[in-house]
Amino acid sequence: MAADQNKIFLKLGEKAIFEYSLELFLSDPDCQSILLVGKPEEQAYFSSFLSDTVRFVSGGAERQDSVRHALAEVTSDYVMIHDGARPFVTLPLLSLLKAHDNAILAVPVKDTIKQVASDHQINQTVPRDALWAAQTPQFFETTLIKKMHDTAKLEQFLGTDDASLVEAYATDAVAIVSGSYENIKITTPEDLIFGEAILTHRIKQESCDKLETR
Repeated sequence: MAADQNKIFLKLGEKAIFEYSLELFLSDPDCQSILLVGKPEEQAYFSSFLSDTVRFVSGGAERQDSVRHALAEVTSDYVMIHDGARPFVTLPLLSLLKAHDNAILAVPVKDTIKQVASDHQINQTVPRDALWAAQTPQFFETTLIKKMHDTAKLEQFLGTDDASLVEAYATDAVAIVSGSYENIKITTPEDLIFGEAILTHRIKQESCDKLETR
């Protein structure tokens, strides 16, 4: 896994990682359009996936810049922002998000979390009762998240996800929707191994479901 390689183009099973979530969003009857965001030189790779529904948008220097570029093209009342490196999101999870005006997927933290000083000495153990690991998609009212991104650009604020911009600049509540521990982001070779295991499990499960309905 090369350091400068876009992880979404890696093969997972018979498809590139990003194809799984692309196909999922295309199957969502509420999805009006999909914007694939990438480097200008990546447009050629995406070309075979483009259509009236699926369009390409050139990204920026940072993820946040890329999202802002894409939001400028969004005309619907609501928008979902998703990492293409998360191939295992499901339609039921999308439905849970759409029950709110602004919401993100997340899962409770299971590991013990340590706050560490710069010298790698433990400062304290952080109570994990209120700690959740954020995932995507993240679902927002379009006008709100556009305004948040514009404000963050003016303030030169770089958030770690899109919800953090709402937290910083708005009083609008962002709901936490229970996601799935299978909804992993594939960024390391170890993640790819886990992803292959999840994919194998899902393929077997689908085969069992088909047999049960015969």
